Amino acid sequence: MLVLRKKSVVMGILVALLIITGYLNLVYNQSVLNGQDVQEASSQQEKEDGIAVKGQEDSSGEEDATEVAAISSANFFASYRAERENTRKEEIEYIREILDNPASDPDMKKEAQAQLLEITRNMEKEMAIEALIKAKGFRDVVVILHKDSVNVIVDKPELKQEEVAQILDIVRRESGHKPENVKIIPKI
Repeated sequence: MLVLRKKSVVMGILVALLIITGYLNLVYNQSVLNGQDVQEASSQQEKEDGIAVKGQEDSSGEEDATEVAAISSANFFASYRAERENTRKEEIEYIREILDNPASDPDMKKEAQAQLLEITRNMEKEMAIEALIKAKGFRDVVVILHKDSVNVIVDKPELKQEEVAQILDIVRRESGHKPENVKIIPKI
């Protein structure tokens, strides 16, 4: 019984560390990408324009800011998806090690199988919800399913009430979560 508890504690700690590592990596990569995008866009603009006339600088500056924001937003969604995929691969590898280890306790194997099924179900639900929301006309979206809640990040600075209702309906229908457990976040 003591061995089972130790294994459960170790497995829980490993999963928690993976999640924390993934989150920190995402935050770090996002801050690095945002800094690079702004620097690259401004240096490219300076090279193209040479010396800009003040009146021209104002209008092109707005266009550049919009372009930089779009690139930054696209990088956020792409980097988050890549990080989520890598984190899940690592989690699945750890779970498979438990399942493939002949010395693993049968109860631990059952728990590992249940976790593997939960990860698979979450992946399917996230992909379905993301596809359905994109089908409603949103440029990009990321869905993060938790046991008791869902976070939805939408590539739009502001959301209208109808858009929130559409997203909420899709998430509720596909995930089974109650509306009060769904958080919809516009990506600024």
